[in-house]
Amino acid sequence: MMESPTQTVPAGSGSAREAVMSRALQVAGELPRPMPRAVLCPYCGGVTAQTGRCTACGGRFDPLSRQATQNHMGPWAVRDERSPHRPGCTYETLCRLIDSGAVGLDSVLRGPTTRQFWTLARHTPGVAHWLGVCHNCREPVAKDAFQCPSCHAPFTVDRDRQHLGVGPFRPLPGQGTPEVMALHAGPARSAGVEPKDFTRVTGGGEAAGGGANEEQARAAGRAQAAAAAWRRHSEQERGRGLVALVLAALVVLTSLLYAGLVSSGPSRGASAEEPALRADG
Repeated sequence: MMESPTQTVPAGSGSAREAVMSRALQVAGELPRPMPRAVLCPYCGGVTAQTGRCTACGGRFDPLSRQATQNHMGPWAVRDERSPHRPGCTYETLCRLIDSGAVGLDSVLRGPTTRQFWTLARHTPGVAHWLGVCHNCREPVAKDAFQCPSCHAPFTVDRDRQHLGVGPFRPLPGQGTPEVMALHAGPARSAGVEPKDFTRVTGGGEAAGGGANEEQARAAGRAQAAAAAWRRHSEQERGRGLVALVLAALVVLTSLLYAGLVSSGPSRGASAEEPALRADG
């Protein structure tokens, strides 16, 4: 006689139940376990479960949240080891972070005024004055100041969030001809920023560039000398061309004057002879 499914199993029959379950598992195999689908977070780039929200950065995946995040994206980035891959923000968002205390004088950030190089906030043009100091002379300034009253450094910032502020391309020593090197010669500076600021931030030229060996220094010296020689040669050629242009202008002017005198000569003679003819008549 078979036992009904609802019949209780007497105590002490646990081993029998385990034996039955083990035989059932052998016949049916392992029970399926639901595995949530993994997705890539569009904000931090981490792989997370498709639960509607990133487990790493906390960003939501719905369309409104994505659009809200898109509206606040911009060319300014604040270094954060807890979220190293989050997107940059707009200048307005950065100012709100300063007002809330999330960004201070010693915060590390980058943006259009730093040529996208990491810099301390106290040295960043357009940001340091929001923290109460001038980025150039370190004197106290008002948050709403247009320029520094001490050194007159401007505090203007390009607020176009599509403008990254990356510096122009300049060939390195040994990567171009002297003519190309001379055309691109000159230090790259941003408005109101001196190279000493970046040297102070990065701890000196050797720390920033990892150190240059003697061969690179000699190559740079040769390139600079060749560029200077080519610049002097071009200035000489420009002076010679200017002299030739002036001489040509003088020749043309003299020719025009001579042609005018020649054309007016017969007419004067005719006018002088006309009274004599009238007298004879």
